[in-house]
This record gives sequence, C-alpha cells and structure tokens, in this order.
Amino acid sequence: MELERGLKEDDLPSIYRAANVLSAAGQKAYMRHTRFRLWCMVLAAASAAFSAARFMPPPSQPIFIGTSLILFILTLIAEISSLIAKPEELWYKGRAVAESTKTLAWKFSMRAAPFQEMPQDDAAEISLTDQLRRVCREAPDTLGAHLTETVQITQAMREIRASSLAVRRKAYSRGRIEDQRKWYQGRAARNLQKAKQWRTFLLVLESLGAVGCLILLVKLSSFDIGGIVAAGVASGGAWIEVKQFNTLANAYSLTSSELSLIASEGEHVATEEEFQEYVNSAERAISREHTMWLARRSV
Repeated sequence: MELERGLKEDDLPSIYRAANVLSAAGQKAYMRHTRFRLWCMVLAAASAAFSAARFMPPPSQPIFIGTSLILFILTLIAEISSLIAKPEELWYKGRAVAESTKTLAWKFSMRAAPFQEMPQDDAAEISLTDQLRRVCREAPDTLGAHLTETVQITQAMREIRASSLAVRRKAYSRGRIEDQRKWYQGRAARNLQKAKQWRTFLLVLESLGAVGCLILLVKLSSFDIGGIVAAGVASGGAWIEVKQFNTLANAYSLTSSELSLIASEGEHVATEEEFQEYVNSAERAISREHTMWLARRSV
C-alpha cells in the first residue's frame, strides 16, 4: 500500500523543508569559512618559510613577506565575517527546527501524544499548528525567506492518521525507524572512514616534518620545512575537530543499534496504547541523539 511507505520529505510540513534549506546553507557557509581560514594559515606559514630560505634571491623576500601579510589579513577578514554572519547558528537552529518539526509530523500521523485520539481531527490539527508555532519561535529570523509553501498539514499526514493501526505500524516501521536506522548506519560508516583517512594524512605530514628536521639537522638543506608542516598538522587537527568524525561515528553507530532494537520491539505492538508508547519511545531515542549533537556543536 502507498500509505505503508510512511512520510517522505514532500509529505512533511513546509516548515521542515525551509529549515532544512536554511540549515544546509548555514553549514555550507560555516565549512567554507573554516576551510578558507585554515588554508590561509598554511599558505602564510609557507610564504614565511620561503622568505627566510637562503636559496631564494634577496629581492624575493619582500614578496613572500607581503604575501604572508595579505594571507593573515584575509584570515582576519574571514574570521570577522563569520562572527558577524554566524553561519553556525543558522546551521544549528535550522537543524533543530527541522528535526522538531519532523518529530511532530510523525507523532501527529501516528496519533501519538500529544496528538492521540481527540474528539475531532480538527482539534489534533489545531494542536499541531500550535506546536509548530512554538517551534518557529526558536527559528532564525531568516527562516521565512526559505518558506516558499504554506501547507503544514499535508494530505499524506491526514491519510496515514486516519488509517488502521496495522497500516500506521508498517508506515512508522518503514518510513521512520528503518529510514533513520539506515541513515545513521551510513553516516557512522562514512565518518569512521573519514576519520581514518585524516589520521593517516596527519601521520604522513608528521613523518614528513620529522624527515625535514633531520635533513636540516645534518645540514643537507637550509630550508626549514618544519613550520609549514606544523601549520598543516595544526590545520588538519582543527578540521578534524570541526568535523568530529570519530565522535559522530560513535554516536551514529550507537543510535543505529538502538533503532534496531526499537524496530524489534515494534513487532510486538498490538494495541493503540502500546503503539502510542512505542512511537514516543522511538522519538525520544531519535531526539536524544540530536540533542547530544547540538550540545557537542555548541560547546
């Protein structure tokens, strides 16, 4: 059945899609600013090293020193720009609004608290609208610029809510639990792979720095590569800290495992009361990971 596939992205409130776009834009801008600053620092260190190299002709020294100065100024401008624009705030708040909206949409569709059986569906819809309004109060002011649609309670949400317990249980299992489990599982594997790649890259850089210092020590060369490598290692370490590959890999893996257990529990749900408690338990698990993610990012 079509309803058993659950809610897809187009079936969620338009606030969700707007917050998604806002969050993605904030994340992209934040990462772009960070990459630019780190590259500027590495290139500034390289320029400084070349300006002091004995094999470089004396007239080239002012050029390299000037280049290093320009790179430091660009780094400062990028830092100030990031402080003013606060893209990370758009990223975090947009993600929080999107995830909160998604949770409310699923709870409404599954008839779970606070949208369990009401005298009329109109009452549930009014309650959902009030909840979404509260979520929007925490949203960035620019959310409205991305809100191109006005539909918050979609036809799919209404149809699934009106369906039988068996249909809703399958819809929730496939469209929410399994979809989220696969997402967390894939992200865990991806972050673990990225963590290994970056650790290997840093080991190579550190080995190169050691070799460069050894060459300088035995006077095979007068060029000090240590400063460049040190800047590269520091920048690489800062990038790993920003991306939090290992931390996210562990958190996503844990949530994926927890959702696998929740999926098994869902097979034994037999009554409306049990299903409502099951949905709320699952949503708490998903929200807990997201809350922890926000806490880590806000530190």
